[in-house]
Amino acid sequence: MINEEEVKKAALRNAAAHDGKARTGSVISEILGKDKNAVNEIDELKKLAEKAVYEVNSLDKEEIMRTAKEMNLIENKEKEKKGLKPLPNADKGVVLRLPPEPSGYMHWGHALSFTINYLYKEKYNGQLWLRFEDTNPNLVREEFVKNFEESLKWLGIKWDKKKFISEDMDMIYEFAERLINEGKAYACTCSSDEIKKNRNSNAECLHRNYSIEENMALWKAAKDGKTGSGEMTLRFKGDMKDKDASLRDPNIMRVIKTDYKPYNLWPLYDFASVIEDELCGITHILRSNEFKANLQSRLRKELGFREPYVIQYSRFNFQGTLTSKRRVRELIKQGFIKDWQDIRLATINSMKRRGIRPEAIREFLNEVGYSTSEHEYSLEMLLTFNRRIIDKEAKRFFFVPNPVKLTVEDAEPERVKLQFHPSNDLGYREVQTNGRFFVDKSDIVSLDIGDTFRLKELYNVEIIDKENDLITCKMYSRGHNESEKIIQWVTEQNIPLKVTKVGNLLKEDGSFNENSITEIEGLAENEAKNIEDEQIIQFERFGFCRMDDKKSGSLIFISR
Repeated sequence: MINEEEVKKAALRNAAAHDGKARTGSVISEILGKDKNAVNEIDELKKLAEKAVYEVNSLDKEEIMRTAKEMNLIENKEKEKKGLKPLPNADKGVVLRLPPEPSGYMHWGHALSFTINYLYKEKYNGQLWLRFEDTNPNLVREEFVKNFEESLKWLGIKWDKKKFISEDMDMIYEFAERLINEGKAYACTCSSDEIKKNRNSNAECLHRNYSIEENMALWKAAKDGKTGSGEMTLRFKGDMKDKDASLRDPNIMRVIKTDYKPYNLWPLYDFASVIEDELCGITHILRSNEFKANLQSRLRKELGFREPYVIQYSRFNFQGTLTSKRRVRELIKQGFIKDWQDIRLATINSMKRRGIRPEAIREFLNEVGYSTSEHEYSLEMLLTFNRRIIDKEAKRFFFVPNPVKLTVEDAEPERVKLQFHPSNDLGYREVQTNGRFFVDKSDIVSLDIGDTFRLKELYNVEIIDKENDLITCKMYSRGHNESEKIIQWVTEQNIPLKVTKVGNLLKEDGSFNENSITEIEGLAENEAKNIEDEQIIQFERFGFCRMDDKKSGSLIFISR
C-alpha cells in the first residue's frame, strides 16, 4: 500500500529543490525509485501525487522551505560532495559488475550507472564483469543483448569478462536445494494474490511447515517440467512478521516454461545476484537505491558468502524521459511509438542520434558525482557538457527556416569567403552572391520599410518595400555596426533540409506527449550538401544538429 505521508514528503522535497514548485511526474518518479512495487498501484500513486503537489504548491515558498528543513528533507550540500568518492578497501582489489537485463534497449540511466563502475575500474585498475541477467527468459531477445554490447562499446566501456546467468543454472539449483535441505526454503503453490495477501497481513501459509521431503518432491516435479508456469515458487524462510516486507518469506525461484533454455525453474533477481556476485568474486557493488540490500545480505549470511561493499545512489532521472522498459513496451503496444528505435526514448540509440557524445557523460559524472538523495536532472545540464565538446569540431553553415525572398536591387555579383569555424581552423567555403537571397521570415516580420539590418558577412541593407513575401532592399554600407541586427541568408543555390526537434516524451503528469516531435523545414546553403551521415554541424543562430539521413536531407537538432 502506498504511504500517503511519503508522497507528501516527496512533493515537499521536490518543491524545495525547484523554487517552490513541485512536479507531479517528479514525485511519481521518486516513489517508484524507492519502491518498485508501487508500479502495481500506479493509478493510486498518481492520484496521491496530484493531491500532494496541489497542496504543496498552494503554500508560499518560505513556508515550503521552512517545513522541508524541519522535516530534514533538504539535501545537505556540504555532505554530498561532487565527483566520484574513493572506494573503501580498494587496496585489496576491485572487481565490479555491469548487470543488464536484456529485456529492452540500453538507456541513459544504464549509461550513467555503468560509466560510474567503469571509471572506478579504471581508477583502481580493477576487473569488470559484463553479466547478462537473463533470468526472465520470456523477455530476453538477442537484439537486446547485441544492443547492450554495442552501446557499451560506443560509451568506451571495456569489460574484462562476460557471462549469462543462465550459464550457471545448475549451480543455482544446487544452492536452492541446499537451502531446502537445511530447512531454510520451502516450495509454495499459493497463487501470487494469496502470497501478497498473506505477506500484507503477516500470515504464514500452510506450505511453510511442509517437511523437507515434501518440499523436495515439489521442487523436483517443477524442475522436471511437471509444474506449469506460475504454479510453484520457492520461498526463502524469513520472518512473516518482519517490518521489512522484503524479508517476509520472499520468492527466490519460480516456474517459467520457455524455449530460451532447457530449464523450468528460474531465479529471481536477489537470489541470482547473491550467487553470481560470489561466483564472480565481486568486491564492490555500485548500484541505484531502488534495489534493497537487506534480503541480499540475509541470503549471503545463510549461504556462507562474504559480503561485498555495497554503495547505493539515487537513479539518474532526467525531466521528461522514460527509462521503464515495461512502460516502453506498453507505449509500443498502444501504438504511441513504433519500436525501441524511436528517437524520443531515453536509449543509447537515441542518445547517439541526438548527438550526445560519450565524453559528455563522463564529464557530467565527474562534475555531479552521485548522490543518495533523489534528483531529477535537466537534460540541459548534460547538453552543456556536450556543447563544450562538439563546439570545437562542428563546422558552421547557414540555414534558413520559414524562407522568404529578399532582393538587394543595387547589389553587384560577388563571391564571399565564409569560415567554417569562428576560431578553429576548419577551412572555409566560397559562396557566389547576386543580390537574390532567402531569409527567415521570423527575422524580417518585425521590420518595416526604412529599417536597416546586416546580411551576415556581407553588407548592410535598408528595406524599401515589403509585399507578398518579397522583401526589397538597397545596400547602404559595408562596415559592420555592432548595433545592427544581423540576419542569416542563403542564395538561390541552396538545398532543402528538414530538422527534427525532440521534446519530452512524457508530460509532467506522466502521460504521453503528442507534441514531442517538431519538424522544421528550411533551406541550407549549397555547401551543406557535403555534410556526411552522422556528422555534427552548427547551423548558425539556429543550433547544433546531426545529419541523421543524408539521402533524405534529415537532421536532428541537438541543442542551441
